[in-house]
This record gives sequence, structure tokens and C-alpha cells, in this order.
Amino acid sequence: MPNHASEAQGPDQDQAAVYAAEDQLGDWLDRASRTPGTPLRITLGGSVQEFSPETEPRFTDPAGVQAYVDRVLTHLADLGAQYVDRAGVDRVGVPLVVRPRRGHRQAHYERHELPARGVIAIPPREVGGAWSLRGAVVLHEVAHHLAGELGHGPGFRTTFLRLLEDLGLPVTADLLHGAYRIEGLDEGLAGEDRTLVRIGRLLRQAERTDNTAEREAFFAKAQTLATHHQIALAVARASAQAEERRADPTYETVPIGESGKRSLARYVRLMIEIARANDVRVAIYTSNTKVSLYGFATDLAIVKALYASLVTQMVADGDAHLRSGAHRHDVREVWNARRRRWEVQPVHGSTARAAFYEAWADHIGQRLSSARHDARQSAIEADRGSTDAEGSTSTEIALRAREIEVVDYFTRMQRDHGIRGTWKGTAQAGHAAPGSHAAGTRAAARARLGTEQALPG
Repeated sequence: MPNHASEAQGPDQDQAAVYAAEDQLGDWLDRASRTPGTPLRITLGGSVQEFSPETEPRFTDPAGVQAYVDRVLTHLADLGAQYVDRAGVDRVGVPLVVRPRRGHRQAHYERHELPARGVIAIPPREVGGAWSLRGAVVLHEVAHHLAGELGHGPGFRTTFLRLLEDLGLPVTADLLHGAYRIEGLDEGLAGEDRTLVRIGRLLRQAERTDNTAEREAFFAKAQTLATHHQIALAVARASAQAEERRADPTYETVPIGESGKRSLARYVRLMIEIARANDVRVAIYTSNTKVSLYGFATDLAIVKALYASLVTQMVADGDAHLRSGAHRHDVREVWNARRRRWEVQPVHGSTARAAFYEAWADHIGQRLSSARHDARQSAIEADRGSTDAEGSTSTEIALRAREIEVVDYFTRMQRDHGIRGTWKGTAQAGHAAPGSHAAGTRAAARARLGTEQALPG
């Protein structure tokens, strides 16, 4: 592929490696486009991984690129994403103009018209610039605009990865990050927990869309990304590669609510469902005001992010259900002592809310577990080339070892901390308010991942 360039960038020792990495990314995206519906199988970090990258946009001319760039900047502004340069200027708000370029061998970014605007020069198809009329090339130049610095160093690379994540392209970002690592470009990137960053940005995408299909897609990407992250860490731990720092299980106490607050047990139930889908064990305070999470640090962060998003969603959906009055269709017989007779009355709002929350949490648990199972099976199938004497793949072995390590750690902590008994929750309310129970299931099926932060489906 011909080269990108940024104007007057001076010495740029990472440029060749960045170009090589992005050429590799382009090859992977081309392969994916030729076999839609079939995951890419790529060897990264010593293991075979499967990727299903998002569809890369293609353009017919620079005018189409301009329309796309305008949409990108508008999307970033709507998302509330800020790319602030060293002068304190948010580059999202700086216009970006696309113009045709005479030469065909390069696309480049021009900054000499800043702060009024930045300029991307793209060679048209008629001069041999068909190679540049694709999303990966255009977003490279947009990243130059947003990075606010010269060259292709860590700042630029981090900006490019963040841009892909903010645009809802986490799989493409994963592929690009992998290509950077292949080329030895870990500086400024390997130390970041990029998976959790991507998850948070996916959830912000889900939070800002009213389109049910989009919400579901972002949710699915989020939980799948989390599951793949766990698998990647497990395989790395099993193979003891020097590039990965060994992690140990840990625990963290998370507040649920103040003592006496309604529905605490249902909030705990939601936390348990999320934790179960992410290989985290839970110990519950008898007051239901706190829980302690036990597992690997990355998994604890994922569970907390998901919970923060989903509990807000659950409460909002429950409030909407009660405001609609639909819960009054659930009735029960109540003895009227004054009239000395049984009377049919709507169930109390607290009963309807409890039934709604129960169903909501249960269905979210099913969605998370299903996505986790599918992602794990996909990773195991991708690793079928290397099996042990019993036919188990390295991924299966690593996952089992990882799960055993968490169980052993939790068992030890139970003993050391004197954790006893089994959480019994509260009495089931679904039978008393079946209509609210069904409404909770429907609401959870279209739940978007979250407000404050949350996770991948």
C-alpha cells in the first residue's frame, strides 16, 4: 500500500514501523471483506485468535471522504469525546477539510492552516489513488488532526486506537494494536489497559443511541470483548510468556446501597449474575449493603463497570414500568375485614417492582452467559490445532487453570475471613406479579449498557 504522510513532520523514527503495521491491518481487513461472516484467524502473542472486524467504509472520491470526515467529527462531538492538544485546544471542534491531491503515492495531513482548520489531501481514483479511498487510510489522517503533534510516535498511535474505539470499531482497534505489537511498537500502549477503555467507550456508545439494534450490537461487542480479554490473559498465563506480567487473584468490596433502602437484595442479585458471567466469586454482607468480589483485577473492573451501567438501567426501566400503570393488571385477592369478604385488588407497587427486577436481572444474566459461552467456544475452536493427550486445547487448559485458581483463592479467603453460610436472597415475587415479571424480561432484552460505565455481548 502507498504511504500516508504528515506535513513537515521532521525526524520520525516510528514511521516505517507504523506504515508496516497499517499495511498489515489493511491486508487483514481485505481478507475479512472477501469472506464476510467468516472470522479471521490470526496468530498473535503465540496463540491463534479469531476476529470479526467491523465493515470498513470505502469511498468513490474525495467528496465522499469529506462527508465521512464530517460525520466522524460530529459523532465525536455528540459522544462528548475530547482530543485536547498541548495548547489546550479540543481538536474535535477544529474543522477538517478534504482536498484532492495531485500525486498518487501518498495521502497526507496539512496543519499550516490551523487553528482555522486542518486539511487532508487524498489522491483521487483517476490519478491512481484508489488505495487511499478506504476507512483505515482516512482515519489515519483524522488521527493526525486529533493528535495535535507531529510524527507517528506513541501519542499518535494512542490517538488512532482511541479514535477507532470512539467510533465503535473495537475489533479493528484490537487488530491495529496487534499489528503495532508485531512491529515492536509497544511503547506508550502496552502499559494501558486498553480492553477496559474499549469496553467503557462501547458502553457510552450504547448509552447514547435510541436504536434497539445498535444497543444490542454494542452490548454484544462489550461482553464478547471482555470474554476474549479473559481468554487472552489465561492463555498468556499458561504459556508464561515473558511479555505478560503474571497477575494474582484479589478482592474488592463494593457498596450496594444504604441500610434500609428498598430492593437491595435485587441489586445484589444483578451483581451476582454479572459476576457469574465474568468468572468472579461474590460474598454478600448479611445486610445486602455491600458485596466483596473475588477474582482477577481486570475481571473485577469489568464486573463493576457492567454493574454501574446495568443497575441504573434496571431502575430506570422499573420506574417507567410503574409510571405506565401496566403493573395494575396483576391482581390478587385481599381479605377486607370491614366488609368481611375477599376483594380483588392490584398488587402493590413494591411487589410489582420486585418481580420486574428479578426478571430483569435473570435475563441479563442469561444474555451475558450466552455471549460468554459463545466467545469461549469460538476461541477454543480456533485453538483446535494444539491439543494435549486428552484432546484439550491450550485455551481450554488455561481457562480451567484460571478458574481453579479463582476458586482456590476464594475458598482460602472464605476461611481466612470467616465467611460462612449461603446467601438466600428474598422471597420470589414473580408469581405474585407475572405481568411485571414478563415486562422485566422484555426490558432486559433491549437493555443498553449503561450510564456511568459498563461492559461487552
